[in-house]
Amino acid sequence: MHIPSKLKRPILLTIQAAVSILLLYLLFRNVDLAQAQQILQTTNLPILGVSVVFFILSSFAIGVALQSALKATDAAPSFGITMLANFGGQLLSDVTPAKSGYFATPVLLNQLKAVPIEKGLMSVMAVGAGNFFVKAIISTTALVYFIYRMPADVMNPTITNALIAGITILVIGGVGLAVLVWTNYFSGVLEKLCRLPLVGRVIKKLQDIRTLFAQDKAALRKSIATIVVSVLGSVLFSGISLYLLAQAIGMTEPAFADLLFMGPLTAVFMYVPVTFAGLGLQEAAYVFLLSGISASPEAILPFAVMFAVLNG
Repeated sequence: MHIPSKLKRPILLTIQAAVSILLLYLLFRNVDLAQAQQILQTTNLPILGVSVVFFILSSFAIGVALQSALKATDAAPSFGITMLANFGGQLLSDVTPAKSGYFATPVLLNQLKAVPIEKGLMSVMAVGAGNFFVKAIISTTALVYFIYRMPADVMNPTITNALIAGITILVIGGVGLAVLVWTNYFSGVLEKLCRLPLVGRVIKKLQDIRTLFAQDKAALRKSIATIVVSVLGSVLFSGISLYLLAQAIGMTEPAFADLLFMGPLTAVFMYVPVTFAGLGLQEAAYVFLLSGISASPEAILPFAVMFAVLNG
């Protein structure tokens, strides 16, 4: 049966939302909700507040990376404008499949301060490439860490394979964006495609974009170090936020290293378009990993709920 293209996206989103709800139901159907509610009611609010501050700092660090990339292309607005666009893009990325909403950031920059769309897009792609590579390396390290950290009989092949799939997507995304931003390969491919019959005429319309991208490639290389350091800072701040969140609800089982690695490892599910923006899959990963290190099931539910609120 042929489905009109305009209906495919709403149908896909509906299926993803249904899968997310089903996964959440299966995860928490046997949890003592009364005990979980009691844990929520006794949450240490000052510690929770500090956790929120570090979560904001994690997002702020990505904004620093974006500002560095924009500055390299001589298109940087004020730092405050970049931060507004960055936070707006991150909010959209939290509710879109594979965090694709962050690519609305160039539009926000253009609307807020008339930053040229092509320069904003190049900067976002540069940050994305650095983010994907750093997260892929940390996630791979984290997967090895938990394989040795958790008992062998607890490791679930399905979850492990899903994590590997997510890490693979990160690597592919990082390579793709890096090729577009920091090499001449994209320009060379376009030039060859322009020679093709029929489609060549259409592809020639991308020549202007190719030229604009080529002008900023060398400049963007200067921002690589800042982007990598900023992404590492974002991961560190996120790990501190998760650790403080666990402390706020009295969950003492996971060590700081556990939660530092757990954040980027579970985040790979955001890039697997099976559920709505990773909802359900991320929580399943947290339940799996926290249960494997003997965290209380009743404490895991409040932790996952608060994490979802912070992350969304």
